[in-house]
Amino acid sequence: MPGKITGVNKTSLWQAWKEVRAELRHATVRDVLDFLDYDVDPNIWIQRLLRQVNAGTYEPQAPLRFTLAKSGGFKRRLTVPAVPDVVLFRAAANFVHKKARKHQQPHVYYRREDLKQAADAAAAAAQNDLQRLASLYRFTSSKSFRQWKNYEQYRRQLILKKLHRYIVITDITNFFDSVLHSEVSNAFRNYPVPSRLIGLLFFLLERLAIRSDYSDSPRIGLPVDEFECSRTIANLVLFPHDRRMTDLVGQGAYVRWMDDQVIGVRSRAEGLKVIAAVGASLSNLYLTANAKKTKVLSLGEARIHFHLEINAKLDALERAISSGTKTKKALARELSRVWRSALRVEGKGEWEKVEKRVYRLAGLTGAKFLRRRAFRNLLDTPTLTERIADYMRSSGPSIEYLRFVKRVIKHKEQIHDDVELILTESLLRVETRGRMAQMIARMALQLLMQVAGSKKNSAFAVPACLLILRFGDRRCKRYLKGCLREGRNVRHSQLLRSAAICFATYGRREFGEVKRAAAIMLNNPLALMVRMVRRIQSLGQIPDRFRNRLALRKDSVRGRNYLDMRTFVAARLIALNRKKAVRNWLSQWAAKSKKSGISAFDRRLVEKVVK
Repeated sequence: MPGKITGVNKTSLWQAWKEVRAELRHATVRDVLDFLDYDVDPNIWIQRLLRQVNAGTYEPQAPLRFTLAKSGGFKRRLTVPAVPDVVLFRAAANFVHKKARKHQQPHVYYRREDLKQAADAAAAAAQNDLQRLASLYRFTSSKSFRQWKNYEQYRRQLILKKLHRYIVITDITNFFDSVLHSEVSNAFRNYPVPSRLIGLLFFLLERLAIRSDYSDSPRIGLPVDEFECSRTIANLVLFPHDRRMTDLVGQGAYVRWMDDQVIGVRSRAEGLKVIAAVGASLSNLYLTANAKKTKVLSLGEARIHFHLEINAKLDALERAISSGTKTKKALARELSRVWRSALRVEGKGEWEKVEKRVYRLAGLTGAKFLRRRAFRNLLDTPTLTERIADYMRSSGPSIEYLRFVKRVIKHKEQIHDDVELILTESLLRVETRGRMAQMIARMALQLLMQVAGSKKNSAFAVPACLLILRFGDRRCKRYLKGCLREGRNVRHSQLLRSAAICFATYGRREFGEVKRAAAIMLNNPLALMVRMVRRIQSLGQIPDRFRNRLALRKDSVRGRNYLDMRTFVAARLIALNRKKAVRNWLSQWAAKSKKSGISAFDRRLVEKVVK
């Protein structure tokens, strides 16, 4: 019978929305406004969602699918549910995990924030231990001093407290794609979770799962999302495996980060026995350990695999950058020396993590020595795209970066949609005017034409419209207006939404044209957008949730604040409200933003908001 579902209520949905909203800025596929429309009247849609769930009439919308690059040319499919669906999924998953959490082993992590906190705490504990030991014993050689530094990194990278002679590392083959729904159901039986909530979770999994058109559900696999929903469910499935492993080796010798596992043992022979036990334990869940990545490492081999010495040097460089005691030139020279020593073990172990750190530090110090290898590096390791793009953008002229982006996109070995999307998004951080701005605007127009012609994924419409708004002239503005006619075709709804929002930010007259276009459309995806802007125009003051939306972001590579284009669009929509209190708040926001160390280019954008 229809009725309330324990765990799904107004409070849990509000909390889930806050968590999802905080992660929208970091998603691979972003909306043109980071879904500001859901913050205009959140009570309305949350109450509507709750009524539908309680009445049994709730139906999820069809999610967006987008492919992400993996190593070796492989791809995985990302699932991007609609906001109400991901909020409901997150709320239900949070409730289940809260009920099951007491059964979680001490060093099991599935959220990046929890893992980072554990790593920082382990490193801090290692420093305290070593300071105490240093006061009792004198280091007699440089080798003993290096071992002291390695212990801190050992704790940070592995979290294990005890120094184990051998380390077993392993993970699970195609974990998310291999989880059986029956095993998810078995996991739920162990915890006090209401049956209707479990039914709702499986209803969501069925609707969001990847399957062929009009085929039966395979009842296997969890959708890969970026909002910790499937991670939470998958984490619960492995609880019986965690318990078996800690019974075998002890809680202090077992660490799991999602499906990656680190186990401390006394000998290589014991390590082989543990590997056999891991395989047997996972087989009970119909999962398979990744044989290629499973290894028994001695301490010396673990030092190389986890690059303990290199990470220690990079940590020291980060502290030097933060302190500001050395010039950028001196820091760049030091980074170059660290990089040359790192190249001796290139490609071994967790090399990709080292590369990510070095690219970021090279951007902060203005080092040039990675520019020659960046192009080949990106093609060989597409998962480094965002970090390499940030480095190339910040370490050279804008025209060179534009050539770099075009060269990568046109290369025959570039087969990944997310690589092209990340590079296109990165152009929103370029600061240029004149001829180069026109070149970027033309690229954006071509991209919009490809989306309209169904030659590109609809996700590309968002950065293309934002690029036109950032770099385009009046002719580009007219093209945005022309896109409003594409609303007759359902396939172009995302293009229509992005173009309409960007066009409306030019002023009240342009918003009037959007309203007229919405009025004559039969299949009308513009209605919600028009209602959102009308609601913004009626606000008497700026809600606190909007204030957070307009906060500047921090460029981790250039080390300064910048104005995100989604923030710019949101501010321009708010500027359509002519009420005195709102205009005064925007003026104060603009004045504060211009004093926050942003570039001259961003200051001009801020001035466009309040002109």
